[in-house]
Amino acid sequence: MTQNSLRKPLEASDFHIIRLWHEIASSAVIKDASDIHIEAQQNSCIVRFRIHGDLCLFKAYPKTDHIRLITRIKILAKLDIAEQRLPQDGRLAITVGDSIGREIDCRVSTMPTLFGEKAVIRLLKTTNAELDINHIGLTDHQLSIVNKCLNRRHGLILVCGPTGSGKTRTLYSFLNFLNQPHLNLCSIEDPIEIRLQGVNQIAYHPKAGLHFNAIIRALLRQDPDVMMIGEIRDSETAKLAISAAQTGHLVLSTIHTHQALSCIERLRYFGIEPHAIAQNILLISSQRLIRYRDSSMGRFAIHEVLPFTPKLMTAIEKCVSSTDLGIIAGEEGFRSMRQAADALLNQGLIDQSVLIDELP
Repeated sequence: MTQNSLRKPLEASDFHIIRLWHEIASSAVIKDASDIHIEAQQNSCIVRFRIHGDLCLFKAYPKTDHIRLITRIKILAKLDIAEQRLPQDGRLAITVGDSIGREIDCRVSTMPTLFGEKAVIRLLKTTNAELDINHIGLTDHQLSIVNKCLNRRHGLILVCGPTGSGKTRTLYSFLNFLNQPHLNLCSIEDPIEIRLQGVNQIAYHPKAGLHFNAIIRALLRQDPDVMMIGEIRDSETAKLAISAAQTGHLVLSTIHTHQALSCIERLRYFGIEPHAIAQNILLISSQRLIRYRDSSMGRFAIHEVLPFTPKLMTAIEKCVSSTDLGIIAGEEGFRSMRQAADALLNQGLIDQSVLIDELP
């Protein structure tokens, strides 16, 4: 008997689910969805796509398709199909296009809910060709500031903004700009969202004992020129990032705040001394994805870029209030995101509702 003859043949129901997943995945790509939501309802299976920031119903399927569809996704993502009580995370690839095919990496998250497991698939469609800092929405003036700071040998560059604001693409664009043979680039990510040739990318893997801060400490012994830390989430990570910047490394990271100036207060909350903040941060960039007036054009990034000038550094060391910091930054040429949006409104590119609904 051959090995092939021992394999269990695919049943009609298997082909049905394979076709069903292909329909969902290919439709998500065609519709330019960023996420696929597969949800169990009491009597049906609902599939929704997130398109330009909003969830839209794609289709409702019979409830009988739900568990088999979730199982199919788990198999592709190399998850435990028997585990239905705990959240799981994994990755899979969607092949799209012609006979050659183009693979889109996807991040998969499953979660138990009342009527069955929910799966969310994030489509990581950004390619290396799109990681050009000239094409991420920075103005010429902002781009000049960013270029200058990226060419420094040490210091900390922070990108902030809410979830789904495009921080990851901006951070990868900075890293891609620095991706040169004479530099040792390393990244610590949870998870690795875009694979960059020439960058030593390390995935956070606590189940294997590979913890975030332990990786940072180990990387400092790997002779890095540039370190990308996916996110500063706590006091220990903040202190390690500052320490790396102090000891001759260029550090790139994100932090979860809504405005550039509020990053300073966040770092203080993490226990970073004002002097260390002032002397080690090169710039803070904050951003949002906002809608064009013509909704068919989708969304684009709007930024505020705060360079640490000598006058601003002195003010931070003196612990002046956030209000006064904002005034000083404005005197130094800083333009807030709202000011940038006002200019876009006057040009007719966005609606007034953007200022109310989407900006801090």
